[in-house]
Amino acid sequence: MLNVHFDLRLISKLKEIFIRLRHNEESIQKIQDDFESYFFDIDLIEILLLELELINNDYGITIADVKKLSPILINIYGLETIHYEPNHPIEIYKEENKSIQFVLNEINLLLNAIEENSSLLNESVMTDELKRHVFCLGAFHNHFNRKEKLFFPILERYGHFASTTRSVWRKDDRIRAFYKVLKSKVLDLPNSDLEFFQRTFQNVENEMTEMIFQEEEVILPMLDLVFKEEDWLAVANESDAFGYTIIQPPEKKWRPASTNMDDSEEEVNFAQDDVVYGGGGYLTTEEAQHILNNLPLEITFVDKTAMFKYFNEVTKDASEMMLVRTPSSIGRNVANCHPPKSLKKVMTVIRELKSGRRKSESMWFKKKDQYIHITYKAVFNDEGEFLGILEYVQDIQPFFELPVEVKMGLTRAEELSK
Repeated sequence: MLNVHFDLRLISKLKEIFIRLRHNEESIQKIQDDFESYFFDIDLIEILLLELELINNDYGITIADVKKLSPILINIYGLETIHYEPNHPIEIYKEENKSIQFVLNEINLLLNAIEENSSLLNESVMTDELKRHVFCLGAFHNHFNRKEKLFFPILERYGHFASTTRSVWRKDDRIRAFYKVLKSKVLDLPNSDLEFFQRTFQNVENEMTEMIFQEEEVILPMLDLVFKEEDWLAVANESDAFGYTIIQPPEKKWRPASTNMDDSEEEVNFAQDDVVYGGGGYLTTEEAQHILNNLPLEITFVDKTAMFKYFNEVTKDASEMMLVRTPSSIGRNVANCHPPKSLKKVMTVIRELKSGRRKSESMWFKKKDQYIHITYKAVFNDEGEFLGILEYVQDIQPFFELPVEVKMGLTRAEELSK
């Protein structure tokens, strides 16, 4: 396991290198010599993690600065462009980035045409094309979700600071926020303010372009250094649950050259000899497994150490889950399973459930044609010891679709019970 320590000395030294490259007052060779003297005992993976820390936090370092350092890293570490077979997760990710860039370019062309001839904005063909491309761009959510929920959990298992991955996640959330505004404004065309729409798109384009650079020049090379074949196999197997961005799913999942394993052979073998006692009887582990998987609920369990430990499989296709869970997240700290913007609320709920100030916490939200209801409940043993938190998720849309006579009967029963 690689151990990365982000001390102020390392951050300060790397920032100094970036500033010197920006000012362009010294020879590259001189800066490279100093870089080697500062970081002679530092691995490339640590340098890449430091770069992410510097460009995604308030250090004043930009993507332009990172680009100037790249030749030095190539000279010292032999960092080269990564190439794999076409269906490898890295190549799929790079292909998605090309598609995202293509759509951004197409939107730019449409906006340039409107700027040259403003009357085009009142033509439905033009506004429909803009809407189509903006909606197409929205598939980037799948791209980001795979990075945050497949790449990062595995990276964290190798001991790299979750704070770095969370800084990238915050950057992703910033792009999501800009895109949300862009989508709302394109729906109002041709009646919305075109100049505001253009500025919003410029924000999306700038942030997206910078993230594409981060992914291809820092994040993917970092993963290439750390991940083993079994890690990429897990990513390949679990990617369908989150979907792909603009491109079609690979016709055949990537498999390491060292194995001839077919999908049909990738089965998890559960012990069937153990018996689970409790309640009004006992169950074999096989029976317990299938009962949990047949409940009309999605269940997850976070243990007392805040480790995400279990989820049931109500469907074989993870993409059909109300809240997508994949095996790569098992063993991850629950704090790293949530977006930065919701972390404070999540940790507050956990503390209150653990302390007993609350017995449970519920919430709901709309997802396409489903009303998703979520409950978090503290679990204690017979001695009152905190064991963890159970989350169960249910689609309550069917309850809204009850026949009128049933709803009337429920209302009448409620009135009589008062």
